[in-house]
Amino acid sequence: MKKIKFKKMVIGEIANSTGNGAMNTLGTVGDINSDGRPDIAISGRNGAMVWFENPGPVKSWKRHLIDEVHNQECGGCLIDLTGKGHLDLINGSDYMGVTISWWENPGNTPGTWRRHEIADTTFGQFHDTVIADITGDGTRSLVFTNQLAKGGTTIFRIPVPRDPYAVPWPGLEVIAAAKCEPNPAHPFRNDGMQPEEGLAVGDVDGDGRNELVAGTHWYKRVKGRWEGHKFASGYLTTKIAVGDIDGDGRNEILLSEGDPLVYGKDQGGKLGWFKPGKVITEMWEEHILEEGLLDAHSLKLGNLCGNGRIDILIGEVGLADPKTDMYLRRPPRIMVLENEGKGNFTRHIVDEGTGCHDAEILDLFGAGRLDIVTKPLHGPEKWNIHVYSREG
Repeated sequence: MKKIKFKKMVIGEIANSTGNGAMNTLGTVGDINSDGRPDIAISGRNGAMVWFENPGPVKSWKRHLIDEVHNQECGGCLIDLTGKGHLDLINGSDYMGVTISWWENPGNTPGTWRRHEIADTTFGQFHDTVIADITGDGTRSLVFTNQLAKGGTTIFRIPVPRDPYAVPWPGLEVIAAAKCEPNPAHPFRNDGMQPEEGLAVGDVDGDGRNELVAGTHWYKRVKGRWEGHKFASGYLTTKIAVGDIDGDGRNEILLSEGDPLVYGKDQGGKLGWFKPGKVITEMWEEHILEEGLLDAHSLKLGNLCGNGRIDILIGEVGLADPKTDMYLRRPPRIMVLENEGKGNFTRHIVDEGTGCHDAEILDLFGAGRLDIVTKPLHGPEKWNIHVYSREG
């Protein structure tokens, strides 16, 4: 079998605040300066929110300041909200804040970006966002999760308004509330429950329209109301992907556990894919691909190996000593699971020793191949921004 090779590059560094919990949380990609090349946006939990300008495969990446921020979570996204042809940035607060906001791209005007509030939910930790048509009527919706809402995660949906400067955005609604999975080992809660995480959009029931997948449930808009169906159990702090990975013409759902070690699951996390049975609203069939993962907070699907099939990118954050920030147990890994067809996969190690958080895959340099963009949360390379460019 042909070995899959990626060249590791450090395209920049952003060292943010020090102390317990100091890390770069947000990482997302998009063509921020409208020059035809994807750029990279990064934000610390506290400190600088920046974007790195993609110069092409040879030149150095230039860093630009977006804003000085506080209490920022991961899971944000880039989208043109103003209609001016420039991508704006959406991101939410961490456990210390209660707002989700957007930052206005100034385009060719120099200077920092202006922050605008989208919503104040009174609850903290906005771990995930996605923008898509999930109502089937052509309306773009911003969907986001609120992990510290009463009773567990609340999933919110809000139509993207014609006037994004409205404060707050009108039409906020709850898709589901109090969504949790059992976790008796949770170190920060006394109710034995784990708020759900993760969002993805795709056609999961074969009707040609998007459904929403959040945690271990999928949701469908039916006659103006949201119907929720549980398809899996036992997966904590999930990252989610939707795609036809066994080649049968229907989408499956993939789950990896993004932070199980952080929340007391000492054996580490799983990566699995799920296939519906005859009754799609009942529990789906689980196929486990990996176990004992050290917080696989990156899960993406794409033709990474060039074989025409959907491969799986999985990346581990790694278990770190909270005092030294250094890795424990074993080095974290970035892996590609090459799709051999009919649900069979072969593992390739892209990197061993560098943590991976909220990775993205895309063609950065117009070479017709998918590259990997990521950052560690811990270890000696903690503040570096990495690109893994596929060779051959």
